[in-house]
Amino acid sequence: MAMPAPAEKDSEPTLPTTEDRSPSASIPKPRKSTLQAAKSYLSNEISLSHADIPIIACCLVSGLCDSSAYNAWSCFVSMQTGNTIFLALGASGQPTSHRDGWLKSLVSITCFLCGCFTFASTRLINPKSRGTLAISFLLQSICIIIAAALVQSHVIPEPKGLVTENSYDVNLLELLPLGFLAFQSGGQIVTSRLLGFNEVPTTVLTSVYCDLASDPKILTRDNVKRNRRAGAVLAILIGGIAGGWISRSKAGMSVSLWIAAAIKFTIAVSWSLWQPKVAIQR
Repeated sequence: MAMPAPAEKDSEPTLPTTEDRSPSASIPKPRKSTLQAAKSYLSNEISLSHADIPIIACCLVSGLCDSSAYNAWSCFVSMQTGNTIFLALGASGQPTSHRDGWLKSLVSITCFLCGCFTFASTRLINPKSRGTLAISFLLQSICIIIAAALVQSHVIPEPKGLVTENSYDVNLLELLPLGFLAFQSGGQIVTSRLLGFNEVPTTVLTSVYCDLASDPKILTRDNVKRNRRAGAVLAILIGGIAGGWISRSKAGMSVSLWIAAAIKFTIAVSWSLWQPKVAIQR
């Protein structure tokens, strides 16, 4: 009789060799490059918490620039309502002391509109991201720096105090700093709109005064919009007072412009470091 074959022992499990392992298992995943990390960081949308503070600081810049520009050249660079009236008066050759003043107003209005159009184009990318806001305000500060440098280097004659009467001729060189200052003013009001702070237009106070006086909750303790409007009024007022005294001093109006440029540059840096918007968990 044939003997039954002995049962085979269970084979022990063998470990996979190097050849059996998939190539992806042995190759570590590459880390994000520094450039990619920076791009991701700057593309983050900012949190709107306390984002009204830089916008109100822009009102301080408007006060500094407008008081200096009007004191030197009888023209505004932020508040275009006044420039529109000056332009209208030019049709009748008025005021008689500045018959060609309408040209400065026209240049300021045109450059302001160009600035609004240019900075509003950020809607096409990511208007509320760190990078977009930082670059926007960096460009604005560069515009003010150019205007300040033109005045300080005496490329543009710097009047002492108010423009003298019977100055019929317009120095065309004065249109250069006016254009740069008006252009950057368009950027800050566009930013206030893009971020949703419509109660702080940064370049005009007529609507702010109206909204303050007609606010039914003006005496309410917790009224954020009222506080923003009041802060805008105070900031423009303080900037205007400071600009007037600086222009009257030996420092000259160029110092006001350098301060305004420093504020805009600081805002640009703050945007690049701003806390990101917190994603809503669903």
